Amino acid sequence: MANKVIGKNIMLYTTSYSAKYIMNGGVDEVTISGIPFKQLSTTANTGSTVFSNIAGNGLVAGFITDIGNPNITTLKAGTWTVSNHMGLYNNLSGAPKYYITVFKYNGTTLTALASSATYALVDIGAAHLYTTDIVMPAVTLASTDRIAIGFYAVDVDTRTLQVYSQGIWPGSITTTLPAELPFACSTNCTFQLDVDQKEVTSVTSAWYREYKNDIASWSISCDGLITLDNYGYLFLLKQQQNRETILVKFVIDNGVDGLVIINGYANLSSLSITGPYKDIATYSVSLQGTGAYGTSGTTINSSGVVIVGGGTTMVQYTAVGSETSVTFASAIGNTCVYVSRGGIDVREILTSGSPTGDQVSWNSLTGVLTFGRALEADEFIRGLFN
Repeated sequence: MANKVIGKNIMLYTTSYSAKYIMNGGVDEVTISGIPFKQLSTTANTGSTVFSNIAGNGLVAGFITDIGNPNITTLKAGTWTVSNHMGLYNNLSGAPKYYITVFKYNGTTLTALASSATYALVDIGAAHLYTTDIVMPAVTLASTDRIAIGFYAVDVDTRTLQVYSQGIWPGSITTTLPAELPFACSTNCTFQLDVDQKEVTSVTSAWYREYKNDIASWSISCDGLITLDNYGYLFLLKQQQNRETILVKFVIDNGVDGLVIINGYANLSSLSITGPYKDIATYSVSLQGTGAYGTSGTTINSSGVVIVGGGTTMVQYTAVGSETSVTFASAIGNTCVYVSRGGIDVREILTSGSPTGDQVSWNSLTGVLTFGRALEADEFIRGLFN
C-alpha cells in the first residue's frame, strides 16, 4: 500500500485468489466434537500468545471462519500453505506426527475437503515453526458454509501437542479463497443511474403519455484516478485486455446520517492518462456497471460498525479540543481508507512520518490516528478502516 494516499471517495479493487487468514486463538467461535474452535480471520487479533492444551491423539486444535465468511459457492483448486508454531511435550519416542485437515462447516457437521500429508514432529519443549502444504481440489460450497482447519496428532499418545497462535508465535494459512485488493482511488467521481422508460400509453391515458420503468443501467466516471503502490497504467490495461470485471466501492458521506457505500462489479469501458508539465500523471476512467449494484449504510456508534460484508469498519470521534491524536482500538491491524474532519474529506492519509497541516497519519499497529493540525472543540471525526 502506498505510504501516501490522496483522498478516497471511490476505491477500485481486483480479486486475488490468495487470501491469507490468521489463527486467532484468543477469540472463541464454536465447540465441535468437544474441541473449541477458535477464530480464523483475515484480521489478526492483537492479544498475547495462546496455545491448545489437549493431550492424546486425534483432533487437538481447530480454527474456523466467522459466520458469513467466506460467502462463496465455488472454492478454487490450488495449494493452501499453513505456517504456524507447535510444541510437543515431553519426548519424541514412538515417532510422533501430525497432519492438518481443511473442512467446510454447515453449522452442524464438519465435512473434510482435503488433508496434508503426515509429518514428523521434530522438537520438544519449545515452539517450532512448521510449514504445511495442503492440495485443495475445486469444491462446491453453500453460501453459508464456513471454512475450518483442524490439527491432528498421530502417535502422540498421552503427550500433549500444543498449537500456538497470536503474540510472538502467530499462525496463518494462505488459501485459494478470494481477497479484494485495492489498486486505485479517486475523489473526483460520478455515479450515474439510468432507467429505460417503456411507453404504455393507451386510449385511457387522458391525453398524456404514460411510462413504466424498464431496464436499468449504471456507470461510474473518475477523473484524477491515483493508482496505489505496485499498480499502474500497465495493470489497468491488462485488466481491460483480460476482460476482467472490477469491484467498485463508492463512499458517500451523509454527515450525521452516516456513510453509504455503493458497490458492484463494473467493466472498464474507457481509460486515458494525463501527464501535465511538472505535475503528477493521473488517469481518467469510465466504468460500466454489470448487474445490479448494492448499497450498504448505517448509523454511527463510537465503537465502530461493519458496513460492508465483513471488511470495512466505520468509527467516529467528537473532539474535546486541542487533541493531536485519537486511538481507535477496534481498527488496529486495518488500513485507513477514509477520514473526514467536520464533514470535510482529508486529502492526504500517511502511513509513515509526521503529518503537517491538514494531513493525517495512521499507525495500524497501535490504532493511533495523528493529525497535522490540532482538533478544535466539538470537531467531528469520521474514519473508515478496511
